[in-house]
Amino acid sequence: MMIYYYVLFMIFSTNLIVFASPGDNHYLYRACLNHCQQMNCSTPLGFQEFQAKQPFSNSILRWSCSDECAYECMWKTVDHMQEKGQPVVQFHGKWPFARFLGIQEPASTFFSILNLLSNYLFGYKVLRRNLRFGIHPLYSMWMIFCLISMNAWIWSTIFHTRDKPLTETFDYIAAISLVFAQFICCIIRVGYRTQFMHLAQLASLFVFGFFLYHAYYLLFIHMDFGYNMTVNIVVGLLNVICWLVWGAYSYISGKTYVWRCMLSVLLTMIFVAFELADFPPIAWTIDAHSIWHFSTIFLPILWYHFVVDDSRYLLLHTR
Repeated sequence: MMIYYYVLFMIFSTNLIVFASPGDNHYLYRACLNHCQQMNCSTPLGFQEFQAKQPFSNSILRWSCSDECAYECMWKTVDHMQEKGQPVVQFHGKWPFARFLGIQEPASTFFSILNLLSNYLFGYKVLRRNLRFGIHPLYSMWMIFCLISMNAWIWSTIFHTRDKPLTETFDYIAAISLVFAQFICCIIRVGYRTQFMHLAQLASLFVFGFFLYHAYYLLFIHMDFGYNMTVNIVVGLLNVICWLVWGAYSYISGKTYVWRCMLSVLLTMIFVAFELADFPPIAWTIDAHSIWHFSTIFLPILWYHFVVDDSRYLLLHTR
């Protein structure tokens, strides 16, 4: 599993209705939303009728009365745009998605679950089956990295199931923790059993400390999207450069198994192009972001195969 979070385009949502995207400012959407909220959310009788009609799946996933109004009015506006031959636009920073059993973005949710399973089956299970604690070098490091990866996909699943301020905040932090974790792994691996080992440890502590500060800043001080994106890009690029340069040097030195490491990095860079694309969801379900999640499902096979081979190499050449 490689760096999946170089560029994050998630919008920090609130429970309040903010008119920021073209769809939000459409006259039909605003009129519909105002009428729906007055009829269903502003009076005890209207709210009681809303609760009686709301499906259980929507209720359990915390779709409020205002949320339901926004969802229904969004689709009325989309239908109107299509009837008039107008292009579909975004609402509240997102394309229209057809929810399924209350799940806000079904495709991204499903692919996030598959990524979680992939990291568990081809990561955690493979490491436990092929490596041993106290015997194979860097075993603990790779197990921690695998757990961080699975945690990132857990929060990705939760966030795409229901986009709320809390779920989005933790998805941000879990995502960037994966970027930092892999960069730290690269620093430690490059310096392992060299004269620069102590320097690598200090650099790793510095990077880890910066991550803690970054997470604290996003969580408790200010959710600054530009700053967070900058950090993701800088650390992600450093990570790519670190692994590719080390991989190329190692391959030339005879460690031919590192081709899986380099291929994982290169494929990740190619797959990021899906995230940069932007188009209305196919069948109101598959968008560029979900395609990106789908493309990363199989990368753990390559990555953890490299980890096992590298650990065996280090064990074989233990001095």
